[in-house]
Amino acid sequence: MRPLRRRSTVHLAARALVAGLVALALAAVPVAAGAATPTPTAALPTATSSGEISFVGHGWGHGRGMSQFGALGYAVDHGWSATQILTHFYGGTRVATDAGNPTISVELTRLTGVDTIVQGPGLTVNGTSLGSGYGYALVRSTGSGSLQLYTGTSCAGPWTTSGGTLASGVVLATAGAGEGSDTLLRTCESGISYGYRGVLKVVLANSTVYTHNVLPIESYLRGVLPKEVSGSWGPLGNGRGRQALQAQAVAARSYALASSPRSSGASVCDTTACQVYSGAFSSKADGASATLTRIEQAETDLAVSVTAGTVMRFTSTGAIARTEFSSSSGGWTAGGTFPAVVDDGDDYSGNPNHDWSATFTEAQVAARLGISGVRSVSVTGRNGLGDLGGRVTSVTVVDGSGASHTYTGAAFRTAMGTSTFKSDWFAVSSVARAEAEAIVTALYQDLLGRNPEAAGLADWSTQLMAGTSQTALVASLTSSMEYIRLRITQAYRDVLGRAPEAAGMSYWVGEILAGRATVDDVQRRFYDSQEFFNRSGGTATGYVDLLYRTMFERSASAKEAAYWSGRIGVVGRSQVVDGIWFSMEAALYRAGGYYRVFLQREAEWTGRQYWATILLRDGEGAVRIGIAGSVEYAQLAVKRAG
Repeated sequence: MRPLRRRSTVHLAARALVAGLVALALAAVPVAAGAATPTPTAALPTATSSGEISFVGHGWGHGRGMSQFGALGYAVDHGWSATQILTHFYGGTRVATDAGNPTISVELTRLTGVDTIVQGPGLTVNGTSLGSGYGYALVRSTGSGSLQLYTGTSCAGPWTTSGGTLASGVVLATAGAGEGSDTLLRTCESGISYGYRGVLKVVLANSTVYTHNVLPIESYLRGVLPKEVSGSWGPLGNGRGRQALQAQAVAARSYALASSPRSSGASVCDTTACQVYSGAFSSKADGASATLTRIEQAETDLAVSVTAGTVMRFTSTGAIARTEFSSSSGGWTAGGTFPAVVDDGDDYSGNPNHDWSATFTEAQVAARLGISGVRSVSVTGRNGLGDLGGRVTSVTVVDGSGASHTYTGAAFRTAMGTSTFKSDWFAVSSVARAEAEAIVTALYQDLLGRNPEAAGLADWSTQLMAGTSQTALVASLTSSMEYIRLRITQAYRDVLGRAPEAAGMSYWVGEILAGRATVDDVQRRFYDSQEFFNRSGGTATGYVDLLYRTMFERSASAKEAAYWSGRIGVVGRSQVVDGIWFSMEAALYRAGGYYRVFLQREAEWTGRQYWATILLRDGEGAVRIGIAGSVEYAQLAVKRAG
């Protein structure tokens, strides 16, 4: 069984209500002084003794604008079109198809401040051919405001000076104009080369040499999309994933066209500071015969062509919107230029970033923040959107000397490392992941008789680390269809000595789901069935004795047998069963059983009395939630994982 992932504050509120009701019920029952009663609580064993600090969070990236996994989830799970996706994430904008195919320039940041070395068939420099065949060229800053061209026979040279110095803006191109990779200009870099559509332009700006890839925006987008998303999304959901790719194409096009020029003069750059871009292909060797690895993908090329010229424009001004996006919002976007919105699509099952966790030693935290030691890390401000209270706006860290340091959520995330600390929507956990996983595993084993599947283990461990109570997990597992069917099967075997027939299973499942019975009622009602009566030999005394042997694992005394046998003729079997089942002796017996199952020990007398009272007043579900949700159970689970 894969538990529901955290989708909204409504779900968390419901879980909190379950835990709250149980806590209120327990608070109303007095406990004898010194009673060793397991008390349910959301507090779990802390990780402070290990010298580690754990965090849990949602999403990956800044969260502004469109969530890429949110777009995929809306397309595949909700059936949304690209237009619906775009207008949802970019409030205050409209879809426009009038952008055309203008030329843009991309700053290739890997080549900033270094020589630009290119290769290709029929190389030209400022429109002048360097000769027929496959050639190599190097452009280098002279250090005095000009550029020098060199030619060679490989990416490693040797290099020969070619002509005089050149002014900023040297254009490198190939003679070919086709679509094939063999016609494109390629860079020579350390152990790798990249092939680019359009031309490369070497410029000097503020005494620094830059290399720009100048090309039509539709050609540029062919290299952007497969670096930002995967073409494998297209066929998902019987092809509905293509709507997410089309939304990404429109967002990437709008972002590029609305971006302000960089200090180098380029329109955009090739990293996550702008949009990731690596051209059309790559190769680990130079030369015309080198094996090429295609970067452009058929599915993303299709998304670009289908949306050609389409952008998002502000409805108020008509200007193209700078449509930011990130991998995963976690369930709410962050707001900013565009209003913050709920992102139900982000809970897509294939999204690895919807929930995350990270654990650091105290020394690592101190080193990354540049402080001397860490006494505590506390979230002191949130934006109020989503569970945990939303994204973090303020974090206070007390260092080893007792001094306080305050950071924004974004600044704290950056200091901790954005590759593992995935967003500014996070919480400090009171329990390490290993401990949370031990608790989840133990509950699956004790309630469902099996180990958790990977997704269930990851989801529930993250939720426990985020502060979801143990009792909420118990309540969820015991309300699952898997648990219901297990308990019905157990009732058939324990009381009737056989497996359930299909019709019987269906009937009792329906009664439980409709709220007309609980899993515990099934066993109780089997006791007053004709089938159970027949198993006893068909006599009143035999029936009472079998009841006691099944309920209490002992025979009825002569007095008990005589009393209840006489009652059968007066009130019937059903009321006799209820009289025994709801007796204090039966409640004490079943409460002791829960101690053995969950705490692996015999109950002390005060504990049995405490939970027997809860059982008779609030039902056995409250006992299961209370004992399996206790601190003692959590501590035992960690020892079991040992």
